[in-house]
Amino acid sequence: MSTSNHPGDTGPPTGGATPPPPPEDQAPEQPPGAAPGSASRPVGWALALIAAGVLWLLHLAGVAIAWELVLPIAIIVIGIVLLAGGRRVARSGLIGLGVVLTIIAVVLSVLPIQGSITAGDRTHTLTDIAELESSYSLGAGTLTLDLRDLELPEGTTELAASVSMGELVVRVPDGVAVTGTGQVIAGEVDTFGATTAGISPQRTIDEAGDDDAPVLDLELRTGLGRIEVTR
Repeated sequence: MSTSNHPGDTGPPTGGATPPPPPEDQAPEQPPGAAPGSASRPVGWALALIAAGVLWLLHLAGVAIAWELVLPIAIIVIGIVLLAGGRRVARSGLIGLGVVLTIIAVVLSVLPIQGSITAGDRTHTLTDIAELESSYSLGAGTLTLDLRDLELPEGTTELAASVSMGELVVRVPDGVAVTGTGQVIAGEVDTFGATTAGISPQRTIDEAGDDDAPVLDLELRTGLGRIEVTR
């Protein structure tokens, strides 16, 4: 027996599909092909270009720039933009960028960074005690201190050196007694062939020299990498 709809019926016809209910909160229409938040994505790139242009202009003008301040300034600027722009700017990816920069800033704060951040390979070959500085540092790369031809004065000569990420190599003169410490946050310490590796390895340096020989006292630190002391 077939059924038919009467004029007063309000329900859907028998066997027909029920129409979906209207959305409670319909999102604003996006332009065709545009992803959510795509309009705010250039904000991050604009900030980066402006900051880079200002820093480069100051550098060309001869203004001394403490490059260590660039990272915290970038984090502060991102935070201000997020507060001012609200949810729309948050979709631009600035939150992720801010988190990454914050992690980098925390890591760098515990690494043995001294002075300006530098990178590359640095080799200091010293032959005159007047050329010897009390400390040497490098941001990233390999720092080599070649002291093999250096004549040390009587008594104890203190020397500190650090590399944030990379390798620190110290070559000491023959016959000189060597004392001090070598410490790495993560990596390896090799002093005269004795090696300690892993997380926060540290070695006490106590290498004997000739009778009445001068003493070279070393304080060596590396964040992520390797320390080597050899003759």
